[in-house]
Amino acid sequence: MLDVLQELDRSLLLFFNQGHTLYWDQVMWIYTGKLVWIPLVLSMAFVAFRAGGWKNGLWLIAVAALVVLLCDQFSSSVCKPLFARFRPARDPDFSALVTIVNGYRGGLYGFFSSHAANAAGIVVFTTMLFRNRTYTVTAVIWALLTCYSRLYLGVHYPGDILVGLLWGSLVGWGGARLFLFVRSRFAPGTPSPYAGSRWVNLITAVVYATFLFILLAAPSLNFTLH
Repeated sequence: MLDVLQELDRSLLLFFNQGHTLYWDQVMWIYTGKLVWIPLVLSMAFVAFRAGGWKNGLWLIAVAALVVLLCDQFSSSVCKPLFARFRPARDPDFSALVTIVNGYRGGLYGFFSSHAANAAGIVVFTTMLFRNRTYTVTAVIWALLTCYSRLYLGVHYPGDILVGLLWGSLVGWGGARLFLFVRSRFAPGTPSPYAGSRWVNLITAVVYATFLFILLAAPSLNFTLH
């Protein structure tokens, strides 16, 4: 059974890992990096305080940091060394079939994906609090593209991504419940201060602006924003 699942995982990875061009290599390399998403983090921090006030803002940022910490460290510090499953680009029996970008192979082990877990955690956490349909759609697109970029770069199997999404969603749900539970102790009967706030649209705009920036600027950035 495990052999069947592994072969399926490898076949799906090869499907998503094909069709490379220099342009899309640059797009995916930049997209999966950290620096280009700094404006998104700053916009979220701004909205946290602008829409919720300083007390809610501090609590939101604290819980969001906890969500990311649990998503990232459980993957990186516990599961990856515990399961010791090679990344596709590191697997000695499979890596020759994988197309990589800019020599990037990631760390030795890849189960499960920290990128997928972090993305799912933040998306579930924020969408439960923001209650904004446009933001929800945008956040889901952002998370799915993050996951696809890891497959395109050949550093995760689809199974790594799926488990990361499941773990991140669970942690994000727990984080949102924690935020609302603690807030209800101090402000009983009141909903999330961010639900329906027009300031959430600022985050949505920043995401799409970043998408556009990556698509237009990728040919000239030459792998620098990572």
